[in-house]
Amino acid sequence: MFRQLPFPSPIATRTLLGALLTVALLTGCDRSPPDHAFLPWDITVNEAGKVSVFGVTLGESTLLDFKRLYDQKADLAIFTKAGEPMTLEAYFGQMSVGPLAAKVVLIAEVDTATLERWAEASRIADPTPSGARKLSMSDEALIEAQDKPIRSISYAPSADYDEELIRRRFGDPAEIRTLADGRDEDEEPAELWLYPDKGLLITVEPGDKELFQYINPGQFDRLLAGTVTKPTKR
Repeated sequence: MFRQLPFPSPIATRTLLGALLTVALLTGCDRSPPDHAFLPWDITVNEAGKVSVFGVTLGESTLLDFKRLYDQKADLAIFTKAGEPMTLEAYFGQMSVGPLAAKVVLIAEVDTATLERWAEASRIADPTPSGARKLSMSDEALIEAQDKPIRSISYAPSADYDEELIRRRFGDPAEIRTLADGRDEDEEPAELWLYPDKGLLITVEPGDKELFQYINPGQFDRLLAGTVTKPTKR
């Protein structure tokens, strides 16, 4: 005679489903990376003023859309720092974007009330080199977060882009600003190259790799003012 096994409790079932969904969010999908060679200078702005780059459209495509497109796992976390807005970031680390390798971070468009609700449910807060705190997210928050639209993309290529290459690929910037960041007098300062019509901000670092930040042109001033932050240093 067969012994009937007990059914799992509703709580256990919800826990198991949450874990499975979390694994699905943080690991790759059953899709191949896109065949199209999306390049950092392939930028278009549609009639609604939204930027399309790397195969996604800012303000429309979601974090999950990007993850599925590249079949790449992501580390989702909330970052909070005194005096700065709280952010939801999806860190993809080193990955292949077309034929090029780069570290990619997406910042999602999430209202403050939702971020605070997610933060209140967090049980782990780890410090980061930048001074911000990295907050863990519950399974429910992770599931909700994956459908949030992408606000901005930070792209840090493995290759070093010299000024001539940047001008050849992106054109002349509308403006170049020097960054006063406490370097020694004999050190060449970093520069910000501004392309507001393309929603692009390039940080040109002498002797270091460049950082490309993409945002819709209507939010470019926020990016420049720092109210839309750089990805947090992990």
